[in-house]
Amino acid sequence: MNFTGEKCVLCGKVFEDGDDVVVCPECGSPHHRECYKKENRCANSEMHDTGEKWQRIRIEEKKTEKKECPHCGFPNNPPENHLCMICGTNLDKTENNEDFTPENEGINVKHNTGFNPDEDMGGATLREISMFVGTNTFYYIPVFKRMKDLGSKISFNFSCFLFPSFYFANRKMWFWAVISAIISVLFNLPMYVILMANEGVFTDSITNIIYENQYLLQELISICNWGTWLSRVLMCIFANWIYFKFSIKKLRLIKKSTRGRLNPNLLMVVGGVKPLNILLIILITLSLSLIAMVGITMFLNLFVVI
Repeated sequence: MNFTGEKCVLCGKVFEDGDDVVVCPECGSPHHRECYKKENRCANSEMHDTGEKWQRIRIEEKKTEKKECPHCGFPNNPPENHLCMICGTNLDKTENNEDFTPENEGINVKHNTGFNPDEDMGGATLREISMFVGTNTFYYIPVFKRMKDLGSKISFNFSCFLFPSFYFANRKMWFWAVISAIISVLFNLPMYVILMANEGVFTDSITNIIYENQYLLQELISICNWGTWLSRVLMCIFANWIYFKFSIKKLRLIKKSTRGRLNPNLLMVVGGVKPLNILLIILITLSLSLIAMVGITMFLNLFVVI
């Protein structure tokens, strides 16, 4: 039986490969042969009267201990993982090969695409971009690589087409999240006017003017609907390119502030995704809609007075 990694029950030292181990025939406790000879008895002799058996302690610890990546420093890789969850460094090689350097290994996608993880993408490497993106690396890295090699800005991001402000907020691109929310509110202004008129928000004179121009408002709503779809198509086409440039810019700033040392904990804060941001952008959109409704009311009241 292999006791490597377990501890001698007498001296407490960890057994290494090649150690001469003596096992108690009654309780199964392992000892160094020299330790056993010195005491001439089992260190767990109290177990003999109760019938207890020695239990493997070290093996149980290994099941729960996490692997820390020596390249990016991510501390929570599951023990059964062979590659770092963040940067893809081969964790087995770092444990068993002293001459191994993490820079020689690539991001996970290298094993399927053959991309060079240290290729400069314009201020950051593929490995660094992979660490920043965090989730859906296998989707984004080939897209970014194609954009860099071909100079293309066009791809398709279906999630951005359906919910552009949600997508940008989840990926922490707040500028574009707010811009897409503003566009959405602006294209809904004619609809707000009709809804507010139906709910009796305006005075009778303003409501009458709105109903008299209802056909014009319906035409305007139709134009705004086309504008909404056009804005979504454009964001769908250019969302990945925007995210590519956003990632490069953020990585440059991080490397500049940390003198080239990329802390994985910092990358998880700045990069990756944050679903809670979706709730925040919903609140921002509702606030913008409320501001728009108040502005419409003030404008129409002023218009009628004039």
